[in-house]
Amino acid sequence: MRTSAAAGGLAAIVFGLAVLASTALQLAQQTLGFQDTDSPAVNLSYLRDHPENYLHQGLAMFVMALALAIVVFAVWDVLAGRSGSLGLRTVSALGLMAAASFFLFGVMRYGVRPLLYIDSLDTSWGESAYLVQQIAGVHGFAAAAIVTMCGWAVGVAILGDRSRALPRWLALFAIIPAFRLLTFIGPLLPQDVDLGGLWIVLMLSIPGTTVWFVLLGVVLLRRGLRPAPSPAPAPA
Repeated sequence: MRTSAAAGGLAAIVFGLAVLASTALQLAQQTLGFQDTDSPAVNLSYLRDHPENYLHQGLAMFVMALALAIVVFAVWDVLAGRSGSLGLRTVSALGLMAAASFFLFGVMRYGVRPLLYIDSLDTSWGESAYLVQQIAGVHGFAAAAIVTMCGWAVGVAILGDRSRALPRWLALFAIIPAFRLLTFIGPLLPQDVDLGGLWIVLMLSIPGTTVWFVLLGVVLLRRGLRPAPSPAPAPA
């Protein structure tokens, strides 16, 4: 278990770094002088000049998917035998669903070359293909990945706190991904509802969730590097 805990700790930290890399690539459009807009014409113009941005985002998503899957299995080993089987299986399923969704979103990002090929045949086709990729990728796979990832984090915090397998402070910090789950209730609210300061808290929960994963990685890494207890001496 200690070996898998150490591997899970490293994977959680790698996951956090890959999230930061993906975010930086997402913000690169503005730094390169292109407007941050929903217009497919503007965004396609950006991708024609910088297709490597989407390629690198896809690679970052692949790393996130693999790292998250390793973390899920490592946490399973830590909680196994200390938590209810059904609860642990359900929470772990959420984590693996999140990893799969990140991978599928990465596939769509990595497929920028076919998108540009369609655009070269007809600009209107390219804009339509871009919109399909946005709806299926950003509002489909990416949204599913975030929901299931945050659900996994909250479930792990609850199971880890009840079983005392994880520190209490880490479980308390899981309120951050729990807040991020609340961002998905937006479509259910009337358009004229003013969330006020709560909206700022919800936005801060986005980088805060990444910080929680890094903290989880530190906890797992310390557990994995801790010397194993010495076996009890045999009776005379």
